[in-house]
Amino acid sequence: MIRSDAARNRAKVLEAAEAVLDEQGLSARMDEIARRAGVGVGTLYRHFATKEALYQAIVTARVDQLLEEAARLRAGTDPATAFFAFFTRIVADAGRQKTLTDALRVAGIDVKAQQTGQQAAMRAAIDDLLRVAQTAGAVRADVALPEVLALLRGAGLAAETGAYPVGIVLDGLRRTA
Repeated sequence: MIRSDAARNRAKVLEAAEAVLDEQGLSARMDEIARRAGVGVGTLYRHFATKEALYQAIVTARVDQLLEEAARLRAGTDPATAFFAFFTRIVADAGRQKTLTDALRVAGIDVKAQQTGQQAAMRAAIDDLLRVAQTAGAVRADVALPEVLALLRGAGLAAETGAYPVGIVLDGLRRTA
């Protein structure tokens, strides 16, 4: 079990690392991340021995945040809004996520192999939101999870290049009378 102060420091490091990486890209320095987190470099390296380990933790934390968002949307939002908002969020995060996963891949780290549980949970969350939205009549009945995943990949790739066709894609998923 991790001590509460260590858990707080780890969370501060992850938050600072995301901010620094968003501003400076992959050239961000570990000492700058530590400074922004308000911890010493030694504390940062105790939690994350390498920059790659920090990147992996950020990717994992982002997926966890998406899974939490899916659960919140499912519990507190109408089915159509929940599905379309979650789809949009995944596409919007695609570029940020790709930068980190590419850096990890270059370092020889297979992100997907390390996240099989998260990937399964993400597919289940998307499938659940899809089925509930279909039951409510908001999403076409002839669409299944494989098609939604393919559309997410395509829209995510387009978003990485600056094009953002999510509205068109969502219109194609909507059930029409």
